Amino acid sequence: MATFTYKALNKDGSEVSGRQDAPTEKAAFDDLKNRGLYPVSIVLEKPPRRLFGSRKLTRKDLSQTVRQLATLLSAGVPLLTAVESLVKSNAHPELSERATKVMQHLRSGETLPSALETYYPELPIYVTKLAELGDATGKTADTLTDAADRMAAEDKLNSDLRSAMTYPAILALVGSGIILMMFLFVIPRFGALIDESGAEIAPISRAVIGTGVWLSANWLLALVVALGGVFFIRFLFQQYSAQLGGLMRRMPGIGGLLTRADMTTWCRTMGIALTNGAPLLTALDLAAGAVQSPQFSAQLAGVKRSVKTGTELDQAFANSVQQADPMLMDLLNTGVRSATLDKMMVLAADIYEEELQSLMKRLTSIAEPVAILLLSLIVGGLVISIVMAMTSLYQFDV
Repeated sequence: MATFTYKALNKDGSEVSGRQDAPTEKAAFDDLKNRGLYPVSIVLEKPPRRLFGSRKLTRKDLSQTVRQLATLLSAGVPLLTAVESLVKSNAHPELSERATKVMQHLRSGETLPSALETYYPELPIYVTKLAELGDATGKTADTLTDAADRMAAEDKLNSDLRSAMTYPAILALVGSGIILMMFLFVIPRFGALIDESGAEIAPISRAVIGTGVWLSANWLLALVVALGGVFFIRFLFQQYSAQLGGLMRRMPGIGGLLTRADMTTWCRTMGIALTNGAPLLTALDLAAGAVQSPQFSAQLAGVKRSVKTGTELDQAFANSVQQADPMLMDLLNTGVRSATLDKMMVLAADIYEEELQSLMKRLTSIAEPVAILLLSLIVGGLVISIVMAMTSLYQFDV
């Protein structure tokens, strides 16, 4: 709901001013007229600027919006009234503005899925697809609730992964700082001693000390090169994200983690879609659109083609998907034969999610000692090279 500042004339011809809440300027004008006022000017009141700018819209904000809309619809609130409640909640100024546009979109005769796709492009694709499914089956509240649950589960998984990697990241940051300080302030001091003495030192010691001397003398250039490297790596990730993703999926450990995440997503989306009354082909389309791996998505397209020709889902999956495991195949077979495919898919997703959590814990438990080992090797190598140089100086003096 927007707020407008107005100036108007009352029935006596006196000028009055104030503020009026309304979704649009025309609605504010009509509300003032209904109050017996004759508007002279109506100006949209902009929200006050924060000292450091407006808080950036986060995924958590979007997840809460989907959850709030689903809760209101589940309580029997009409769609327009539910969206108007989102406007008034004003949890974030941008969300309020978007909800106002959604309400206008709905009043013009458009659907909720198209409004979500237009005004909330950051939402995962399965949210819009589930909204379309709910619109077609009359279960919008249920499908949006499932979508909010999916977003919450993904957020929790990402949060757990970030928390688990925080300590190794801090170790790497502190270790990098120590190494940098050694190269800038400690190692260069030995360069002058070696030049003055003329002693012959080991190649590794000369390389380390030479690097330290160069960095100390050209630290600004080194900083520019380092920043350029960071931006270049970021550019590579943006331009070749698909190729890098494929490379990561072939790496030991990380590949298994990403594969399990995709299988969890596929099974969970299939279960949600089938539970909410989606036909099998529609559920396959929805689930295929939710996975991240292009290879897995292409294999799922083969599954759909086989199902359309009359092949049972379990057999089509076994023929087309390379990473199909016996557990999933058994659940697919049971679900197809007993007409409980929706329940079997949810069960498979739960099992994969437990495996994913376990695998993630193992990887993060390995990351800490690996980070410590690498830093120890680097710092130890620097210290040894300095000691070797000092030994050479001592022998030369003798």
